[in-house]
Amino acid sequence: MEQQRARAFTLIELLVTIGIIGVLIGLLLPALSGARGSALQTVALSNVRSVGTQFQQFANEHKKYPQQNPGELPSQIDFGDGYEPVGDDIIVEWYPGGMIIATTDYFDHSWMWPAMVAGFDEWPTYWETWISPRKGQELPKIEDFDFQNGINEREMISIEYANSFVARPEYWDGESHAGDLSLLRSTRPHDVRFASGKVMLWDDDLSYLSGKNTPQRVEGLLDAKTPMAFADGHADALLPSEASEGVLNSMTGESTKLHNTADGVHGRDY
Repeated sequence: MEQQRARAFTLIELLVTIGIIGVLIGLLLPALSGARGSALQTVALSNVRSVGTQFQQFANEHKKYPQQNPGELPSQIDFGDGYEPVGDDIIVEWYPGGMIIATTDYFDHSWMWPAMVAGFDEWPTYWETWISPRKGQELPKIEDFDFQNGINEREMISIEYANSFVARPEYWDGESHAGDLSLLRSTRPHDVRFASGKVMLWDDDLSYLSGKNTPQRVEGLLDAKTPMAFADGHADALLPSEASEGVLNSMTGESTKLHNTADGVHGRDY
């Protein structure tokens, strides 16, 4: 008997097979990308929840939320006898080389909070939880800072701290007290009236979203589901655009949601 020859693919069959594989890849890639994005968002949620825990521990110990008064010297730094602060600066110690950062912008608390929440020697332990997933995870070095053009806080820290927690609730009534500088002082845990609806921290970077998913800033906040930590300790990923409207901050001239919550910690964002 004549032996049967093995049948080979024709060119058309091969092209059809390649086409089917291409279609399957096209269908699967968005799903895989979405799964990766969801996984990284989970990491970001864990980060903000972890920082929220640090804030709760700070508040329990100090009976107030993190805040540094103008002209107040950080307790962990020995400035030596006779040191006088410059004006009414907010003064903190930042990681690279133990350098001192001083600012006249009271609401720089929003990104300077690590210097108040964690001891200097704890930064290597906590740093990765302060940075958005996929952002460079290494601690900054002194050469990373461009002092000529000023410090870009978003290049250093990802998690934003709500301005509402560093001014008394009356400051945020939108009318009579806006601009009363005596109200620029710490808030306390028992001041918060709607802890499950008041955002304290959020990932203001979302570096894990890229390409066509890169979110745009709308009125100062990223237009994408954002991992947030609330004053009661829970975390969720919500759209900032759906938060309650902010009131005007007379010092900064802006009314950003989450930061400028009406009635401050007496109010609610969601």
